[in-house]
Amino acid sequence: MVTLRCEGCGRDIAMHELEAKTVTERDGFTTRYRCPFCHEGIDDVAESLG
Repeated sequence: MVTLRCEGCGRDIAMHELEAKTVTERDGFTTRYRCPFCHEGIDDVAESLG
């Protein structure tokens, strides 16, 4: 299972547990992710993979 560690609360989060919000922009799409436990924003999911 692929997990990442939240910088805010230190918990391991499975990729399917991440809260994601995708918004349409003029140039395409932007997706923001956050921890489902403490709601801390996770800026770069690729860097946070552990």
